[in-house]
Amino acid sequence: MNNTSILPENATTYQIENAFFSSISRGDVEGVNEMIKKLLKSDLVISKLSSDDTRPLKYWAINTIAIATRYAISGGADEKACYAFTDDAIMQIDGLTAESDILQFLFKKSLQLVTLVNKIQSNTHPKAVREALKIISSRLFDDLKLDNLAKEIGISKDHLSLLFKKSFNTTIPQYIKSQRLNVAKEMLSRGATLSEVAQKTNFSTESYFIKCFKDEFGMTPGEFTK
Repeated sequence: MNNTSILPENATTYQIENAFFSSISRGDVEGVNEMIKKLLKSDLVISKLSSDDTRPLKYWAINTIAIATRYAISGGADEKACYAFTDDAIMQIDGLTAESDILQFLFKKSLQLVTLVNKIQSNTHPKAVREALKIISSRLFDDLKLDNLAKEIGISKDHLSLLFKKSFNTTIPQYIKSQRLNVAKEMLSRGATLSEVAQKTNFSTESYFIKCFKDEFGMTPGEFTK
């Protein structure tokens, strides 16, 4: 299962980008390849290619690499190595002049990241946990229930909970909330409003979202965006 199976035909750029980054965090090489194809046809990329100035495309590529790296870290990649990877990629992007070279380089690096995460997760997480990660990532903003998740994977909820706890030292509900908050943080950094973020990341109320955000990051959304 990958994000392509749940994306509507008229998926928004935000949905495509989110699916792209989520695929990296769960080591889904096929998902990243599919999202690359969709991104190339999206208004976001097309609008940047329509300009004679390559700077907007470079800024987007650099930002995308930086975010992709954070998702790779959340998927188990080494933090120090990933930041070194990002620094090197940014320097190389800065030296590129052709639009096609910028895009080719960006997606090549994205595939390197997702392949790395895939290898790490294949070696460290049991199959049931990897399946849970795929489902959670592809339905992150749905009302996921542990019972239904375990049933879909084909094991008991107690066994799944135990395996997941051993892999991530957290519960499945806590992991889901943390992943939603990471997406919310990215949305806020791009200028989305508090109400828009709380709604899209499936928090029941704005006040509950603010509380969860502060618990996770040690600051309120307002303090973060100052």
